[in-house]
Amino acid sequence: MQTRKAGILLGMLCGASILMTACSIGGKKAVVTCDGYEVTLGKTTAGEIKEAGFTNFYANVEKETIDSMSWENFYAMKGDLSYGTMLAGNKGSSSIAFDKGKVFEISIDYDNPELSVGEILINGVDYQGCTRDEIKAGMGDAKVSLDVDQYLEFEIGSCEYTFSFEEGSETVTKIRVNDGTEKEYSYN
Repeated sequence: MQTRKAGILLGMLCGASILMTACSIGGKKAVVTCDGYEVTLGKTTAGEIKEAGFTNFYANVEKETIDSMSWENFYAMKGDLSYGTMLAGNKGSSSIAFDKGKVFEISIDYDNPELSVGEILINGVDYQGCTRDEIKAGMGDAKVSLDVDQYLEFEIGSCEYTFSFEEGSETVTKIRVNDGTEKEYSYN
């Protein structure tokens, strides 16, 4: 009975959050708010994220530079909470300092038993624990580009929002938000 009440309460909270912010999505660059800090995809740098108090979970593998036409992962942590895997990119023709790389994609894994996820809002909406229908309501008038068993994808301008589900489940387990940057360039 307690589990059922908790599920109903979670659904109500998720639905209320979605209704209050669904209209704020249209036409803007993707903004992912991590622990109150706004990351604007394609604009915010890895250095700015570090200055906001986030650390790289795998600090021992962090490169000090990003080669031309490539990107590096930043596994954003604050304390014991994960804020996703951020891709910091360099579209230029020469290497840049890692801290100058602009974050163009964030992936969130709610299903990783080793890491707890902190509060992450996507364009003002917390999708953790949301169902496919709640996600559709939260994305408002965004264009659905894919709706199949394990994936639900939207486009807003050049930004792509991909929600993943485990087979047989309607609750989101992973989210990927990309500012439209194609990963055609080489990854080192």
